[in-house]
Amino acid sequence: MIAGARLGGGAESRPRAATNPATMALAPDAPIVGIDVGERALDLAIAGAGRVRLCRVALVGGDTRARGAIAQLTVRLLDAAPELALPGAVAIIDSPRWPRASARPAEPRPASRRIDRRLAAIVRQIKAARATPAPALGLWLFPTPALDEFVRCARDSACPAHLACYACELFPESLGRASGDSTEGRREPVFTRFMIAGFALYSALATTPAECFEGYPDLALRLWNNGGHLPPKRAGRRRALAARRRIVAGLARRSGLDNPRPKTLDQADAAILAVSAAAARASGAIAVIEEPEEGRFALALDHGDAAAIRITEALAN
Repeated sequence: MIAGARLGGGAESRPRAATNPATMALAPDAPIVGIDVGERALDLAIAGAGRVRLCRVALVGGDTRARGAIAQLTVRLLDAAPELALPGAVAIIDSPRWPRASARPAEPRPASRRIDRRLAAIVRQIKAARATPAPALGLWLFPTPALDEFVRCARDSACPAHLACYACELFPESLGRASGDSTEGRREPVFTRFMIAGFALYSALATTPAECFEGYPDLALRLWNNGGHLPPKRAGRRRALAARRRIVAGLARRSGLDNPRPKTLDQADAAILAVSAAAARASGAIAVIEEPEEGRFALALDHGDAAAIRITEALAN
């Protein structure tokens, strides 16, 4: 089961030091669902009962302009992955929980999230502690924009209807206000648009028993590849997919799971989130970074890397 009640604390709590994150304790039979978020679909990898099952949930189709689009998404998710309704289920999602927090009065707007800064410190600590150099072990994160950028994106005439519909439910007050910004001739980045789907996913899962955490497939692949070279996706689909399949297959064997053999890079991203968490549950630890305004990040670590960041608090129900 998840120790959610004791992770982090209230908004007034002091953040945990980056060198001493909490850990998450999972029941041996709890399903772990890795989710890769796209602009038009979600790729899911469900680890449980000795296997990893891959499936896809479309975000388009049906009446995307209807009210209750996020509730419709919940239904689609549970139809495709009923494991999300089981007690103890965990979802690890390749997307932030919410836009970057706005600056408080008299404070400059932060250039990055606290989660990102704490995660970067953890990665540096792991890299420094490893016995052999790991030049490929690093952190390359696309910055999470603040709310106003997502509002501009939703108002853009090029924003897909289903994402604009999600945004209307997610940011009703902001979208209801008049704006002096013109979006004529400007197009928001694809990464911004895909994050709207991620925000909607967290909201859709809030009505299920599943505990949700952010994850980062690229970092998981590098950590569990022992810091070795990982071909970037731009190097060519075949080469990049072969390397990711090899890492996923090794972790599946290590966790007593069948090899899912992902057919796409998106499936591989979903699969590494699920199988790395399963491997950490068996012989490592899942570190959790929590920031009240930003969400929770889960980082699956083997025993050596967990020891390197001196995890001292194991939390369980």
